[in-house]
Amino acid sequence: MELKTKDTFRVECRDSISQESLFSLYMYYQPVIGPAAAALYMTLYAEGRTQHTQENHSHLSALLRMSIDDIERARIRLEEYMLLRTYAQEQETRTNYIYVLHVPLSRENFLSSAELRNAYASAVGQKQAEAAVARVQSEKLSVHGYKEVTRIIARRTEKRDYETDVVYSKVSPRYRFEDDDEAINFDYEKFFLTTSTLVFPAELRTQENLKLIGKLATVHGLSADRMRILVSKCINMENMTFDGERLKLLSEKAVPDITKASDPYSLPPVSFLQAKQNGAPVSLTDRRILEDLSVKMHFPPEVINVMIEYILKKSKNRLVRAFVEMVAGEWARDGVHTKEQAIAATKKKTTAQTYARKEKAVPAYMNGEQPEDTETPASEQDLNELRNLMKKMGGSNG
Repeated sequence: MELKTKDTFRVECRDSISQESLFSLYMYYQPVIGPAAAALYMTLYAEGRTQHTQENHSHLSALLRMSIDDIERARIRLEEYMLLRTYAQEQETRTNYIYVLHVPLSRENFLSSAELRNAYASAVGQKQAEAAVARVQSEKLSVHGYKEVTRIIARRTEKRDYETDVVYSKVSPRYRFEDDDEAINFDYEKFFLTTSTLVFPAELRTQENLKLIGKLATVHGLSADRMRILVSKCINMENMTFDGERLKLLSEKAVPDITKASDPYSLPPVSFLQAKQNGAPVSLTDRRILEDLSVKMHFPPEVINVMIEYILKKSKNRLVRAFVEMVAGEWARDGVHTKEQAIAATKKKTTAQTYARKEKAVPAYMNGEQPEDTETPASEQDLNELRNLMKKMGGSNG
């Protein structure tokens, strides 16, 4: 029905507007609903706190300096985002309205709603939306590694005013990413507590950047304190940018902080390989191989370590990238994601083992060696196997 200036209204405010609600209204809702709707909401709230009788909409129009059509559009925006419910009673000469205001969702709940978060991102841009999420999440305490021991006597149920209940998901911890990245072993809580926003601005604490930091720390065995120093060297405050490639280079050159563990397979891959080398530093080439297994292939550290041990046994203590990629690809296709699965995979007859000889785990050319001359020519079966392997590796079949 069309709104008219002579139509009357009454306002009901069931809850008071807190400072948090005001912050949420203007910082999160306003970009989505528009300034006119935000102004209407606060004007209705003020009216509801002082109103003793019904008013007509010409009164609202004078206060807001808005046309009646603009007021109606603003009211609809408030209704669409559940900030307002409207009830109407039609009479012969006018329509009487009752406006029931609802408190804006908190920042956390607003950003937890996929629909609201997407609307916000459309209004302010993806970069600003990610920064808003980072600011909210940086205030949360982590319960990672804790076990809940709460004694629940009876669960409290809240009466909802909406006829249609709105389900909001919980805000995920800032350091929890996709399921295949759950093996990140990094003390994010200490990192956030000791890293000032002057060093690592909230706008740059995106999911992508935080995941990269955790991945690199996990692979190279770097502590939260060490990563804070490295991250600070990758920030450009003037352009507000984070250089992930520079962080990779710095991480690859850093000396591991974590070198001991009750289970050797749980060590950072760089520390594990260094132990296999009797303490000798891991070369930059080998570090990058391990980094790719984690960052690109998404293998957990335990799986990478089992793979390292297996490959070293099969290739004369060398990490040949072609051989590593062959095994990694096969394990990825087989869905190997745990230490137990990895150990079982080493016992299974794999593609790599098919081409392994008794004297040499892999063909000589994969170790950078020249094949030895022998008086006995290769059998047709050996040649076929070699041709098939070269096809897999992208070589010529001769």
